[in-house]
Amino acid sequence: MAVHSGWPASLRLMGWHRHEGFPYRDSRFLTWDEPLTLDNGAELPGITLCYEEWGDREHGEPVLVFHALTGDSHVARHAPDDRPGWWEGILGPGETYAFDPARHYVLAANTLGGVMGSTGPASLDPAGRPWGSRFPRLSLFDMVRAEARLLDALGVRQPLTVVGASMGGMKALAFAALYPERTRRVVAIGAPVRHSPWAIAYHTVGRQAVETDPDFAGGDYYDRPAGPERGLALARMADMISYRSPAAFQARFGRRLQPDRPGLYQVSSYLLYQGGKLVRRFDANSYLVLTRAMDDFDLAEHGVRWTRPLPVLMVGISSDMLYPPAEIEEAAHWLTRQGCRAEFTVLQGIWGHDTFLVDVPRTVEILRAFLEDRPA
Repeated sequence: MAVHSGWPASLRLMGWHRHEGFPYRDSRFLTWDEPLTLDNGAELPGITLCYEEWGDREHGEPVLVFHALTGDSHVARHAPDDRPGWWEGILGPGETYAFDPARHYVLAANTLGGVMGSTGPASLDPAGRPWGSRFPRLSLFDMVRAEARLLDALGVRQPLTVVGASMGGMKALAFAALYPERTRRVVAIGAPVRHSPWAIAYHTVGRQAVETDPDFAGGDYYDRPAGPERGLALARMADMISYRSPAAFQARFGRRLQPDRPGLYQVSSYLLYQGGKLVRRFDANSYLVLTRAMDDFDLAEHGVRWTRPLPVLMVGISSDMLYPPAEIEEAAHWLTRQGCRAEFTVLQGIWGHDTFLVDVPRTVEILRAFLEDRPA
């Protein structure tokens, strides 16, 4: 299997890359010439993954981190003057972090189908055209197969701790299902074993917002003056409601108005801001590809059963409206019936699904307790 490092020919810098200062200082790329066969029988003729590493690949305890829907490979800073990562506080030197580069080797990749350096709808096909609407439908299992290729190419053979939240947690479970022999333990935060009708409904609204934007152009908008920015912003606004909670909005905004915008509620201003912010750093087609993969996710449909008691920590979030803690607890029971040694715990907080990003110290405490095999 031919593997190439360095800047991939399929990647052209887009507006969201320039906005985020991509490539990041420690971004690395690997490209495989061999096609990746997908769950639906389609093939991607060669793929690229963008990844980052922390710690010693040869001697550190290996950890694979999967990002959530709009994340990327940049989990945390590599140095004090580096750009902040999306999960600062999880990874760093010393006892206040869950993973320490002095002891752990941490690997994270931008997911297949994503926007930050890995092959996705905005990438160029072998003929040099953006994939756009022709990009195939992916599953979360397809994505973790790509990341297994990355592990092989980097020579990571030891069993891993796989960690993720939201979509990343689903990918961690998918990895453990496909590669139980490569998995040491699993941490899935705010992540179900199958996507519920409730969660699918939220994504349906978001995709409709994108696909009905007049600038969507059937998904082939990359060479046009404008893409479906209004639709993607609306999708993000709807998603942000599902990522927070009534208590969080009440505590942060109440019924207060914006001082500089008469008649505009602060909560409305917040949603408008979040919509505009995502448009500057994400791609609408990737939103469609990744949310569909999440909606299709169902471990039971893959006939999963583990032959050894794989340690799995399922973390529910007390105020999560998207994946309620009762759903995550039932998922832990289901995993136990499939042969895992699954534990369930609750991350307390009023901030909704995104509590794992807001209350990082408590998230670290839960992670460290599981990794050290002690009560949280």
